[in-house]
Amino acid sequence: MRKVTTILVALLFSITAVQAQKGKVTAALTYLENGEIEKAWQTIQVAEQNEKTKNYYKTYYVKGRILQKIAESKDPKVKTLVDEPLKKAWESYQKAIQLDEKGKVHKSIEIYLPMLNADFINKAVEEFKNKEYKAAMEYFDLALQVGKDPVFNGAIDTSIIYNAGLSAYNGKIWNKAIEYLTKAKDMGYGGGAIYVLLKNAYLEKGDTLTGLKILKEGFQKMPTEKSIIFELINYYLLVEDNSQAAIDYINKALEQDPDNASLYFAKGLALDKIGKHDEAIAAYKLSIEKDPNYLNAYYNLGALIFNDGVTMFNKCNEIMDNEKYKECVKQADEKFKESLPYLEKAHELDPKEINTLETLKVLYYRLHMYDKRDEIVKQLEEVKSSGGNTGGEQK
Repeated sequence: MRKVTTILVALLFSITAVQAQKGKVTAALTYLENGEIEKAWQTIQVAEQNEKTKNYYKTYYVKGRILQKIAESKDPKVKTLVDEPLKKAWESYQKAIQLDEKGKVHKSIEIYLPMLNADFINKAVEEFKNKEYKAAMEYFDLALQVGKDPVFNGAIDTSIIYNAGLSAYNGKIWNKAIEYLTKAKDMGYGGGAIYVLLKNAYLEKGDTLTGLKILKEGFQKMPTEKSIIFELINYYLLVEDNSQAAIDYINKALEQDPDNASLYFAKGLALDKIGKHDEAIAAYKLSIEKDPNYLNAYYNLGALIFNDGVTMFNKCNEIMDNEKYKECVKQADEKFKESLPYLEKAHELDPKEINTLETLKVLYYRLHMYDKRDEIVKQLEEVKSSGGNTGGEQK
């Protein structure tokens, strides 16, 4: 009988000890519900470290709730109790579900998941505003993970997927940007912009073929979307150097936007590249007509006509007959004079643009306008000494 009594006493003591430790979990929950978050946090940590309750599912359910409250608290002291409380709250809830063999705790956790989802989104937005793009991406991703819980009935927030992709894009995490943005695109979210972002991400990875494929896919789905058409134009002008393809898309864009000076400028560039000088000149003039202050159009038009003059003058040097030579030079000079007002207008619009100054220096000398040449030489020296401006789009 003594042995039986001893066993019963030991068993009772063991049960009492376990109940005492589980009481810590209950106490932590009570502190939480009374708004004593700091005491709740201290108490649940004791329960988590104890052998009797470290594998008790309710320990992590309560811990998750406390961590969520810490994250949502406005009290600076409370907010410093633990780093990244939202992430740890989600981890605690998952551990609680894993340890709960009978599946009782999930229903209790579900009550808090919609708020946790909103907390993750708010934190992601905060990190994005602070330009912490990697962290923003991670929080948007956590919102997506929470959103997979059955409590959300399978609803998928495509805006979160898009914003996760945008965060990755801004953080230059190209693989993740492509992953998220592709998902959003396939779900019909993001309009024309998403095709442009995806194209850029693929180009950053050095995959120009897939970048072009994405743009063409966007064009097929949205043939009137100007952002996609403009990107196709830029691609063929700057990446693939396919002027005819660029012209085809420029003409499509002009159907949508016939008063866009930049489109006529781009058309002039493309036409000039394939040797259609007269058509290029006409396109540049239309660009100026649409925007009388379009610096690059004035410069390129003037430079194109000037270069025609140079070509004519070089051919003059091959003429042996003196009279014919003089007539040829006269015609070349007329071409130089034709270029002058466009280059002077370009100089007026940007007095510090070096390419314009250099061209005018030669042009004034060629036309025997030596006073103006001396003035330009002086301006050129001043600009070069101050760093200069080499312009943007000129050829």
